[in-house]
Amino acid sequence: MKHFFDRSPRILVIRAGAIGDTLMATPLLRALRQTYPNAYLASVCSGKAYDVLRFNPHLDKVFSLSHRHLPHWLSFEKQRLIQHFRPLELNSIISLETNPIFTKLSCHIGAERIITYGESNLCDNLETLDLVATEHSIETHLRAGESVGAKPAGTDMEFDYPPEIDLAVQKLLKNKGIGESDLVVGIHAGWGGRGQHPTDTRLRSWPADRFATVAGWLSESYGAKIVLTGSGTDCQLNEFIADSARVPCLNLAGQLSLLETAALIRRMNLYITIDSGPAHIAAALGTPLITLWGPGIITATAPISDKSPVKIIRSPPPCAPCYGTPLKKSCRDNICMKQIAVDDIINASQELLYV
Repeated sequence: MKHFFDRSPRILVIRAGAIGDTLMATPLLRALRQTYPNAYLASVCSGKAYDVLRFNPHLDKVFSLSHRHLPHWLSFEKQRLIQHFRPLELNSIISLETNPIFTKLSCHIGAERIITYGESNLCDNLETLDLVATEHSIETHLRAGESVGAKPAGTDMEFDYPPEIDLAVQKLLKNKGIGESDLVVGIHAGWGGRGQHPTDTRLRSWPADRFATVAGWLSESYGAKIVLTGSGTDCQLNEFIADSARVPCLNLAGQLSLLETAALIRRMNLYITIDSGPAHIAAALGTPLITLWGPGIITATAPISDKSPVKIIRSPPPCAPCYGTPLKKSCRDNICMKQIAVDDIINASQELLYV
């Protein structure tokens, strides 16, 4: 009988989530490439996370999806995926998704083996991997890779991009009065989504006036150059922080591409964030990181890194974590975040700036 991988394997990895979700899949991509150096290795990601994988050295091909929730029969882009991959006669599809939409998509693409976190009775050759509540997502993904023989090669995330992006960001900062020797501290206070008002409360948000207090203290105590990051919807929030801090702050919300944001984060001496994609970018790039943590499942999705220190600051009430529970939808007061004190962030900043 022919061995499963008698010839160079052809493997597709599907993870069509947010930026942090995609970064947490990169250790699996590395493990697959190092185990099977001659494999054809492709990945499907979300449109907003495309640049996370665009220059990943382990991949032969990257496809992006703009509408992850559409079933394949309503989605032209998913139909194109099926048309592209079905003739390749894939050996393995590893779907790092629980949504049955992606399990069905995998079944329609077809492969000798399909590894998934979703339903197990949708087609032949489908193998379901159990999710463990206390296991980090990176470890879970590596376990999925082991199902096809991939040997784990560490848990560090990867975010690759061309070196000219660093040069462009260095030039931008220089034009804004920030030199190569300056101490740069970044703050990411926004939580994504629609336009945000400083008084808005979302589950992962921390009061904007507290971010302003931290920014002012960092500038006055260390002479730090404060850079505020975010998408275009974070502009008003960042303006409030900059005005309330009463120190110079560079607000770059909505002005940078994802690759430029990554290069900016790499330049930082310290990055202070809520639970967000940029937090995982910092962990992937080796930037010292403080992340304020509230409703998320810390054991599964907290940013981790062997490249640089990561401090997760939390003060969980009995209801946390609420992700994956009915409490998430009913929460009207994110006390899990409000219980984090300014002094907690100042103390953590002192520790990391002295490293």
